[in-house]
Amino acid sequence: MKKTLLYEISIIRPLIIFLLVAYHALCVFTGGWNPPDGVSSNTVYWWLGHLICGFRIETIAFVGGYVFFFQCSELGKRIGPLPFVWKKFKRLIIPCFIFGTIYFLLYRFNPARFNWNVAFWRVANGIGHLWFLPMLFWCFLASWLIDQLLALLQKRLPKAFKPAGWLLLAALAVLSLARITGLKMGLSRAPYFIYYFYLGYWLRACTTFRQPSQRHGSVAIPIALWAIYLASLLIHLQATHLQLPGAGWLCPHWLRGCSKLALHLMAFVHTTCGILALYATVTLWLKRHRTCDAQPRPFLRQCSALCYGVYVLHMFFMQPIYYHTPFPAWCCASPLGLWLMPWMVLAATLALSIAATWLLLKTRFGRFLIG
Repeated sequence: MKKTLLYEISIIRPLIIFLLVAYHALCVFTGGWNPPDGVSSNTVYWWLGHLICGFRIETIAFVGGYVFFFQCSELGKRIGPLPFVWKKFKRLIIPCFIFGTIYFLLYRFNPARFNWNVAFWRVANGIGHLWFLPMLFWCFLASWLIDQLLALLQKRLPKAFKPAGWLLLAALAVLSLARITGLKMGLSRAPYFIYYFYLGYWLRACTTFRQPSQRHGSVAIPIALWAIYLASLLIHLQATHLQLPGAGWLCPHWLRGCSKLALHLMAFVHTTCGILALYATVTLWLKRHRTCDAQPRPFLRQCSALCYGVYVLHMFFMQPIYYHTPFPAWCCASPLGLWLMPWMVLAATLALSIAATWLLLKTRFGRFLIG
């Protein structure tokens, strides 16, 4: 029986959304957000936040590309350009504007300095965490064109299909090392993320066309990938900080003053290895515990269905908890409270986001936005 849902994605997608929300809960310790009043530094949480940050947002793009190939090639759901653009516009751009407008009015609106043009572009560019939605829209459009070209190539010149796919992956990897600025609605970030989107697309293509193996797979591959991830992330962090929190040494001279290209290359290595390590770990576990035609359990299906809504809504709850309630000050009144604070914020944010998503999906308009 043909698979209708990818088991590995039903695990990776909820896990990476959980890590994303967990990272945001730790941002008050990593320097990503201004710490609320009374919140002091915490070396352990600084390191934990950066360990999560090393690959978590790019993995969402990777998942998008992986599922995109599955739907197009394996389920035969290729559609024309205009229907495809409209489908992704409804899925990504309309929610970006609706939730972005709400976010702007709640957290960024200042009547004394309000400007229609500025407000429009702040929402259109993806205000706050919503910047990922318009960026992903362009990744899908570029990948639709790539998919059409590769499908045509596979049909007419099948021997050139794989070499062309690998060359394209290499070209997009080089493109991801550049940093483009000044473009609107996620276009500046799209060249960076299209590589990770296509990495998922191409990895699925390669694993699909390979003959299925009965072997359990080697544990050495994920271990090696995790080791490279940790080593390259540590080098990258050391190159961008004179002294790492908790470390008794300064940045070595050979790492000081690295060029931007060198820093981008370090980030490329640890991000790619982190994504592949997570994928290899999950697929290895599935090979050892599930048959090749197994389908995800209802709990995993439900978690996967809630992921989009949790991503969109979680900041609407986390930011008020941190910056508009006395909760952080109450926690920081004791050393134990400081240690527990991010996990309690994480638990409350997830609970509220899941409940709000579940309720929203009970409505027709909610299903249109995040269904």
